[in-house]
Amino acid sequence: MTGRNSELLEILKKEVVPAVGCTEPVAVAYSVAFAKKQVSGELQSIEITVDPGLYKNGLRVGIPGIAERGLHFAAALGYVIGSPEKKLEILNDISPLSIKKAHEIIQQGNVNVKIKKGFDRLYIETILTTTEDRVRVITLDRHLNIVNVDKSEAEKDFETEYMSLNLVPKAIQKYHLSDFIKFADEVSIDELAFLKDGLKMNLEMAQAGLDNTSTGKNLLKLIEKGLISDDMISRAQFLCSTASEARMAGIRKPVMSSAGSGNHGITVFLTNAAVAEKRNIPEEKLLRALALSNLVTAYIKSYTGTLSAMCGCGVAAGIGASAGVAYMLGGTEEQILGAMINMVGSISGIVCDGGKEGCAYKLALSSGWAIEAALLALSGSVVNTEDGILASDFKKLFQNLGYICNPGMVATNDAILEIMMESH
Repeated sequence: MTGRNSELLEILKKEVVPAVGCTEPVAVAYSVAFAKKQVSGELQSIEITVDPGLYKNGLRVGIPGIAERGLHFAAALGYVIGSPEKKLEILNDISPLSIKKAHEIIQQGNVNVKIKKGFDRLYIETILTTTEDRVRVITLDRHLNIVNVDKSEAEKDFETEYMSLNLVPKAIQKYHLSDFIKFADEVSIDELAFLKDGLKMNLEMAQAGLDNTSTGKNLLKLIEKGLISDDMISRAQFLCSTASEARMAGIRKPVMSSAGSGNHGITVFLTNAAVAEKRNIPEEKLLRALALSNLVTAYIKSYTGTLSAMCGCGVAAGIGASAGVAYMLGGTEEQILGAMINMVGSISGIVCDGGKEGCAYKLALSSGWAIEAALLALSGSVVNTEDGILASDFKKLFQNLGYICNPGMVATNDAILEIMMESH
């Protein structure tokens, strides 16, 4: 394997990992669990400060396997569980005793969650105080990316110390679409076995959704009545929406995430899986398409940010899925890019109003249109790249999209959060 392909494989394996539960509460639980490892003594307080986007995504989302929701309870569970080595699967095994202890921590008033207003990057600050110690842990940009552990009493100037990290070029941004396609074509299929595991996980979550939620059942009824066609588009919408609703409701099963999001992983994996199923695509071709889809998704997220005012399932994972579908169906590089241009030219701007069961409908929209956008590109129909925010160049296309997300929609994000907090 060439050095370039080796690095892309490393990026792919870093971006595609199992996760249990919505990754925002998970990230808070992980931060607290990590902080707990640094101290001794009895708990006095857990002070959590997060960026507006993370607060928005964690406000109403279910925690795996239990009735409780939100960041306060996730923080308390993180302290009780105290197993940061589990990473994105830290909330996988929540016992009745853990729930009881977490409730006691909440009832004692030991957890406080605040918003770092005006901050437009993923940010978690955990200050854990015990009878013997105090530690401050900071997470930046990625859900598990702890950049500082400080046991001093003095508050450091975070902005001065860490904002320069934003100037470091992201490794994936030096690559072009042709590099991703070449990697998908050439990588040993044995190296992509973890993507097969991801397919299994995400299909099992869809089945769990069919057994425990309403969206999937009702979509099947619409198909049975002949109101919706039984094709690869409706199949993708069924799989993605059903899996997402189950995950957001707190079904305790892992999914394979993509670029830090379980719902992104569901969109990428199950959109491609639906096309492969309906078109009898060989498994090897499907896995190679998934490699391309996940790399494109990670590339887009490097410009839009981990969290934004736009729904990443549409403007990142949905676009990545469209690239994989076009590739799977024999598209050229030009046609694969055309599929992504069709996506950016149509559904960019869908707002993210937090993690919740309703995300299922956004995944249904994104997955279905990802396939249609790819089919249109393969038929020679692509949105004029002189329109709006579009560009004919792969990099420029997503630089433009990223600019619309930040700084363009920062005020939109604040407005969404304000509405959500008023109605919470």
